[in-house]
Amino acid sequence: MRQSNFSGQIAVGAMATLICVGAAAQVVSEGLSPASNTYRSYVDASIARDSGINQPLDLLNDFYPAVEVVISDHDNVRRRTDVEEEDLKMTVKPSLAYRTDIGRHQFYAAYTGVFTYHDELDQEDAQSNALHAKLGLDLSRRWDLNLFAGVGEAFEERGISGSRPFNQLVPNLDTGPDEIDYYLYGADLIYGRKSSPLIAVLGYEKYVTNYENNEQGFTNISGNRDRESDSVHLDISYQIGARTSVFGRIQYTEVDYDRAANTLDSEQTDFLLGLRWKPSNALSGVLGVGSTDKDFIDPARQDYDDNIYYVNLNYAFNPLSNLQLSASRVVEEPGDDQSDYYESDLLGIGIDHALTSTISVNAYAKWIDDNYNTNREDEFFDYGVGLDYYWRPWLTAGIYYSEIERKSTLDTVEYEDRYFGIRLTSDLRPLLRGRGSRVEPNGSFDYPRKSADGSR
Repeated sequence: MRQSNFSGQIAVGAMATLICVGAAAQVVSEGLSPASNTYRSYVDASIARDSGINQPLDLLNDFYPAVEVVISDHDNVRRRTDVEEEDLKMTVKPSLAYRTDIGRHQFYAAYTGVFTYHDELDQEDAQSNALHAKLGLDLSRRWDLNLFAGVGEAFEERGISGSRPFNQLVPNLDTGPDEIDYYLYGADLIYGRKSSPLIAVLGYEKYVTNYENNEQGFTNISGNRDRESDSVHLDISYQIGARTSVFGRIQYTEVDYDRAANTLDSEQTDFLLGLRWKPSNALSGVLGVGSTDKDFIDPARQDYDDNIYYVNLNYAFNPLSNLQLSASRVVEEPGDDQSDYYESDLLGIGIDHALTSTISVNAYAKWIDDNYNTNREDEFFDYGVGLDYYWRPWLTAGIYYSEIERKSTLDTVEYEDRYFGIRLTSDLRPLLRGRGSRVEPNGSFDYPRKSADGSR
C-alpha cells in the first residue's frame, strides 16, 4: 500500500475545492483528517492501486489557481484530554497547477500549501508546502510511460488517527505538531491505454520520509520515525462496456527505518480486485477488496495478515441532491510509543442539497475504528453540517458546525472538540480572465476539470 501524505493535505494534483452548489464533497475531506498515511488510501484508493489509468488528466492547457480560507473557533483546539483550550484558528490553502502538451506528450505540475494560524496558541502554527509533477510520454499506439516526482514539507495534525498523544515529549514540553519532510519519485509503464479494453501497468515508486522533530516522541522506544519505502506493482484493468471496468493489483513494498535497531523494517504484499461502474447517470461507484500481508524483519514483532477493502458510492436523487457513502479498511504505521501498526476501519456518509441556484446545504458523518496490535482501540465519531452560498462565479462562502469525539481504551488520548466557522473557497480562473461562467466542480480525485461550457 502506498505511504501517503501525513496530515491529509498533500496529493498529486490537489487543487480547488468544490465551488458549485449541489456537488458532493468527499466524506473524508470533511471534519477529522484521515490517518497520517491514509489520505490517498481513503480518497482515491482505487486510483492509488491502478496507476490512475482510469482517470485521465482531462485538462485544458492552462494555469489553475485556487485558494481556500477557513476561520474556526474551537473548544479544544489541541484536542487534549487533561484540559480544553479554546482558540481561534485560521487555515489558508493556496494551490496552483499547470498543464500543457509537449507534442504528443503531457506535462502537469501542481503546488499545494496549507498554513495554519492560531490567535493565542501560536506555537501550534504550522505549514505544509508540496510540489508534484507528472510527465506522460506517448511512446507508441500501444505504449505510454508516466514519470512522476514530488517533494514537500508537511505537519501531522493533532488528534488524527495514529498521531502521537499530546505531551509525549522529551523533555516534557510541547513545541507544536510533528513536522515532516519527504520526497518521492517513480514511473508507470502502461500498455494498451489508447487501443485496447485490456490495460496493463508495471510501476515502481520510492518514498522517503524524514521527521524533523523526532526528539519530541518516544515512538517505538527510540523516537525515530524516519523511513523509506520501495514498491513495485502490476495492474490489470479490463473495460466491460462503456461504463464498467474490472481491475486488479498486486504490489510488493519494502519499508526501511533509519534507526540503529531496524526492528520495524518490513516487507508488505497487497492484493486487490475491484469494480468501477456507472449503471446510470444517477449512480456510480468503485469497489475494491483484497488482502495485506505485512511481515516484520524482526521475528519478535507481530505480523499483520488480513482483508482490506474500499467502497465509494455516489447517488444523485435528483439534479439538486447527492448522496455519498464510503467505507474502507487499511493498515498503517502509528505515532505512539508502543504499537507497531494499527488497522483502521472507516464508514462515512455525506449529503449535499441545493436549496436554490446559489444556496446549498450539506452534512456528513463518519465513524473510524482504529485497532492497534497492542490491544488498544480508538473510536472516532465525527459529524458536521454546513450552508454554502455561491456568491460569485469564482467564490463560494459558507458557514459550518462540527463535532469530533475520540473514545479509547487508552484514557490519555480521549478528547472532544466542537467548532464552528466560516469558509471561503475559490477557483480563481474566472476572476483572472473576467469570465462569468461557472466552473465545473473537480472530480473525486481533485483534478481541475474543464468548465461546463468548455471554457476555462
